[in-house]
Amino acid sequence: MFIQINDQTINWENWLNTEVKDTNKYRDNLLESKIYHKRFDILVNGIYSVTDGFSKFKNDTKFGGYIAAGHQRLKDALNLVSLQYSAGGDLNFIQELYPYLLHWTEEYAETSHLYNLSPDAGGRYVWHISLGTEDYWYIALRLICFGLLTGYADQMNRIMPIIDYVEATTEGQEKDGLIERLVAPFVASRGVPPKDARRHLPYRKLIKVFDADAEKRPELMLQYLEDWYEASRREPYHDQHPQPDIRSGISYYGYWSWEAAAVTWLLKIDDTLYSEHQFYPKDLVDFAKVQTESISTEHTIEKIKVKGGDKGIKTGYWTTPAEPNTRPYFIQGEILPTLSQADWGEVYWYFDGEE
Repeated sequence: MFIQINDQTINWENWLNTEVKDTNKYRDNLLESKIYHKRFDILVNGIYSVTDGFSKFKNDTKFGGYIAAGHQRLKDALNLVSLQYSAGGDLNFIQELYPYLLHWTEEYAETSHLYNLSPDAGGRYVWHISLGTEDYWYIALRLICFGLLTGYADQMNRIMPIIDYVEATTEGQEKDGLIERLVAPFVASRGVPPKDARRHLPYRKLIKVFDADAEKRPELMLQYLEDWYEASRREPYHDQHPQPDIRSGISYYGYWSWEAAAVTWLLKIDDTLYSEHQFYPKDLVDFAKVQTESISTEHTIEKIKVKGGDKGIKTGYWTTPAEPNTRPYFIQGEILPTLSQADWGEVYWYFDGEE
């Protein structure tokens, strides 16, 4: 079972083999084994089916069905990340999945835009990811947090234009105070972030953490986590755990404040005070710190970014998210590939050292 994406073959059998068999590894004690295995199968097979279908979508001028399928694939992939974390899955799998998730986001946005241009849309442009709806958490916030925490902070500039979608209005979508603060170090020219979050609670309380002095941040974060579940009562993840005689819990993926993790990592907050909190994904924060330290120790590697089609300015090895498992060698002055056949959009290459 293989599908080709951007000249990279996804080995779906390997992905299926990431299913966690040992319940002793579970990070979330509310997750039931039968729920986990059922949801794992549904999510992986759902992602596979949509990916197979999307490989043919450009032969079809009717984009409406593809929008719904593409949107569902994003939710399924993000839910799979949440589920795998809750079940104690290998965090390297989440890191491996993320470049595909980015591509699927761009593929969905392209399809959504083509639909908006079609007669079927009746001249009405709709946001790809609407921050005023449940898409805020289902897609936008998790997409950003997982990227920051798995070493893809430099890819935030691919996400924000999709969220902004300026074609829908002359100014783009109303900005969100938390999201803008999360991406500010990695995306230029975003301007002054708003003072509030579009979905309000619980997220707006994190803006106080950004504004606070460094020594006060751990206590504020602990308070945020203490309030997080009750403050989230209007969010789609609230009250989804298995409860006898009430619901089966088949949509439960775990209770985790991914945004608290991302802020902790971004602001380098000492999390000793709340590292064992029920809703704090400590293992993912520790994973993010290792990625950051790894980059820091390779200080001799210059951070050089060159657009495909332009000349490489240094001899050595280069990487690109468009082909995540390759590391070609280019001579200074050589034209870096555009990979136009990959349907990735604008391709950027990153210098990865001389050895």
